[in-house]
Amino acid sequence: MKNSKKKFVGILGGTFNPPHQGHIFISNYAMKRMNLGEIWWIVTKKNPLKKNQNSFQKRLEIVKNFPINRNIKIIEICDPKKNIYTVDVLDFLYKKYPDKKFIWLMGVDNLKKFHHWKDWKKIFYNILIAIFDRPFYSLDIATSKVSSFFKGKKISLKSVQKFKYMNPPGWIFFNNLTHPGSSSEIRKVVNEKK
Repeated sequence: MKNSKKKFVGILGGTFNPPHQGHIFISNYAMKRMNLGEIWWIVTKKNPLKKNQNSFQKRLEIVKNFPINRNIKIIEICDPKKNIYTVDVLDFLYKKYPDKKFIWLMGVDNLKKFHHWKDWKKIFYNILIAIFDRPFYSLDIATSKVSSFFKGKKISLKSVQKFKYMNPPGWIFFNNLTHPGSSSEIRKVVNEKK
């Protein structure tokens, strides 16, 4: 398992409210570009920075019925008694799967508020992070408190094949590669039809 492709797993966490083709696009691109064995979608119980979320069970059911390829797995991490934050997810994953090497995947739109995430510096110090461009959010890289703090840890796209072997902190930005899919836009369209 030491150098097996299956050892390397991309983690895409979120509310998936709802899942869309943008999630598939990022997952497939991450697998191909970084040569990862699998992508694990972790549906969060709640995002404290977002309002108006469907129930966890309803979102989880939608994600489980969403057409994904066999290298994308749905992972449930839920404690009904408390909110589970990204830093808790990482603790859980590293304890349960000590033989795996994880890379956190996220859209650039998350950078703007990332410094509000619980223990955000600890997250960066504990997992490599791959950030994907999204339409209209590219400037968030330049203005983000996080990218400024970890400026010296940005990895060039020229080193993308070596990225998964590196130790955190380290982050890479896949720019000029966008997909218009947005959970917010899907919800907006659905609400307009009601």
